[in-house]
Amino acid sequence: MRAILSLCCQPFRTVPRPMLSASLSLCLSACLWACLPGGLLCPVPGHAADPAAPTASKEPVTIVTGKVMATVTRAPRLPFNAIVDKILVRPGDAIAENAPLMRYHLQDEAGRLLQQEVTQGAGTEDLKSQALTLERTLAETIAQRNKASQLSASGLGSRQALRRLEGDVKSLQTRLALMQDSIAKSERSFESRLKELEYHFGQPIAEGQHLPESLVLRSPINGYVLSLEGGLNPGVELAEGSSPILVGQLDPVLIQVPVYEGELSSIKLGDTAEVDIPSLKNKKFTAKVSEISWVSTDMNVANPSYYTVELTVPNPGFELKPGFKAVVRFKAGR
Repeated sequence: MRAILSLCCQPFRTVPRPMLSASLSLCLSACLWACLPGGLLCPVPGHAADPAAPTASKEPVTIVTGKVMATVTRAPRLPFNAIVDKILVRPGDAIAENAPLMRYHLQDEAGRLLQQEVTQGAGTEDLKSQALTLERTLAETIAQRNKASQLSASGLGSRQALRRLEGDVKSLQTRLALMQDSIAKSERSFESRLKELEYHFGQPIAEGQHLPESLVLRSPINGYVLSLEGGLNPGVELAEGSSPILVGQLDPVLIQVPVYEGELSSIKLGDTAEVDIPSLKNKKFTAKVSEISWVSTDMNVANPSYYTVELTVPNPGFELKPGFKAVVRFKAGR
């Protein structure tokens, strides 16, 4: 064959004219044979030209993308309309539970209402006055019942009048017990309110006391400051219920990824997966499957179904930040 190809490659001017037609036919046949599967120029698919060359791994891999999330996030809410005095933390600061995050004072109207609440106290004066009146009425009714009982025992009094007075005594005792219970509940509620104000003001608060000027927003958990509300500066007015500072826990972190229904059966709780973080120059981390959803994120029959798989990733150096893109690789059979 090599001789035929060599002949084909010779210049036609060196081939005798009677042999030119035969040479062209032979040359064309040799080229067609070389291009057929298994020929010199087209080896059979799946057969390496070099037996020593390595073959690529065919182990199936499921590749999905998701975002890094904090394990726990909390955003403490302002209990009153407030004006910021001083911000005490910055994003990335480690923070302990109940540690101060921000100092603020009450907006004027909120301050007046709160001072009025503390000055008035539990507001049980009227109930206590009514209770005293009931106690006197009860004492008088008990005295009348006792006298009627003595008269009835001696045959000089009506038993019907005695039964009526006994009913009055029971009714008054019930009303007095309910009133005293209401008074106790109101006083306990006010005591709880004072404890709540003590937490916000950072010092004990007593009934009728003039309130301190400054309050403190505190962290509800141990963790790290994740973010501050945009435009949060001294002098800014914030509405009641605002959450100007977000705190969270970052070791470990979570990654949630959508997995196609056809690939879900190959993933089990406790499986490990490889995670690449593009923001960290594709640095690799090892994650463990901690939760697999049993319900698709989309129940529309016309759409494919995806299930949320949650992974836990150790983050002792706090390299992983919430919001980082993560490329997760699940290997089948793990």
